[in-house]
Amino acid sequence: MNLKTDEGNIIAKEGYPFIAAGLGAAFFLRLLGFRRVSYIPFGFSLFSMYFFRNPKRTAPQLKNSVVSGADGVVVFSGEAYERFFLKKYTKRVSVFMSLFDVHVNRSPVDGVVEGIVYNKGKFISANKDKASLENEQCAIKIRTEDGRNIVMVQIAGLVARRIETYPQVGDSLKRGQILGLIRFGSRVDIYVEGDFEEAVKLKERVRAGETILGFMR
Repeated sequence: MNLKTDEGNIIAKEGYPFIAAGLGAAFFLRLLGFRRVSYIPFGFSLFSMYFFRNPKRTAPQLKNSVVSGADGVVVFSGEAYERFFLKKYTKRVSVFMSLFDVHVNRSPVDGVVEGIVYNKGKFISANKDKASLENEQCAIKIRTEDGRNIVMVQIAGLVARRIETYPQVGDSLKRGQILGLIRFGSRVDIYVEGDFEEAVKLKERVRAGETILGFMR
């Protein structure tokens, strides 16, 4: 079935409690006469609005293209072992998201979700390669119409403490469609089975749902 997400929200729904809590605390502190102190929770609300922003994205419709699942910087591009589903070495592109990047994650391809694995772990800084092995993460296996397997792994970072993954097994995804979010600093790894021609370089900035990471051949 098709996964339903609200693509129209300018702020991800996970941000609402943080925004409301900050505004509420600021309001009551002002009522109690602590005007200067009230700026602290008010500032937190403003930061939460910024952090949970959800800008509209238009995915390229080039055949066999794989788009980035996250905003951020490419920190790895090459061969790596995919341990959850493929159980073999394949191409991997890793994108690190800082606190200042959009943290809404998007599907890299059109396809059907065939498996989801959540793995508890550590909270090593997500820009380090060993985060792909040791950190808390959620792996999503997507099978394309022509039978190719893509695995997207959401990885928690140093201060991240919650991974949100929306789809369930059997859901259909469109390239660039919202599929989750990671709170406060994180990383996304995308594994592509088979021949894959990469189109990005290390340290290149990419945008979720828009930047083409490469093409399946």
